[in-house]
Amino acid sequence: MYAIAEADLDQRRAVRLGGKVACLSALRRNRVWAGLDTRLHVCVHRGAYDLHTAEASRVGRPATPPRSDTNFIADPGAPRVHWQRSALQDLSTGPSNHRDWLTPPVASLRQAVLCQSEEHAIASIDSALRTGFVTAEQVALLFSHLPNRLQHLRAEIDPTADSGNETIVRVRLRRAGFVVETQFPLPGTSPFDLLIDGVLPLDVDSRQWHSDDAQISWDFDKVLASFGAGLPSLRILPRHIYQLWPETLAVIRRTVSEAKELRDFRRGTN
Repeated sequence: MYAIAEADLDQRRAVRLGGKVACLSALRRNRVWAGLDTRLHVCVHRGAYDLHTAEASRVGRPATPPRSDTNFIADPGAPRVHWQRSALQDLSTGPSNHRDWLTPPVASLRQAVLCQSEEHAIASIDSALRTGFVTAEQVALLFSHLPNRLQHLRAEIDPTADSGNETIVRVRLRRAGFVVETQFPLPGTSPFDLLIDGVLPLDVDSRQWHSDDAQISWDFDKVLASFGAGLPSLRILPRHIYQLWPETLAVIRRTVSEAKELRDFRRGTN
């Protein structure tokens, strides 16, 4: 296999391994949620050998500029190698941005679902639908090629999520027993990401999209609007999801409980 001079680093590494950019790396190139694994994922033919993985491990994305949604090049280190399955040929049909160096959308999404935890897999499917990377018909095709142990994930898909982190919080809260609505509208401001048990609006933020003065002002306005409507609200960051989730969940539980008590008290006094 050969790469043209204009090929980027991931393309060159994949070709050097005799394979294609695949799985999470293929999703990330298309602005689809690809979890927290930033290694290069490559799919090679099931009969491939002598992959030169040591050579491919020595190169990767430079430390600067920092990773972002528009900086998809994989980090240095050993690539994650996926071995081609004959079943993947059945997933190459339908609308596609297929390239000879890139695994087709449904095939790469299947790889990503099998490669990640359930919550990240759901987030990838949500994101793939929201961005138009795949269609609803292609998701049906995807599930026809997933094992029985993962069929229950289909009921948890909701492409209204604005981010993978939002999906993960929604999945965790619903599995914890909460009733969670998505994109909760509030007059005078933009929708909140989630509404928990009908009493607690929640926004899942990131510093990337909430750091400029205009957005910070808007975020404060949303908090005021929610309290003005009699609904206390919370805002969390990725660290509250991945580093402090037990503490975050405890705060959510208490806030929901107290908000329900306040709601019931107001109803009793009217």
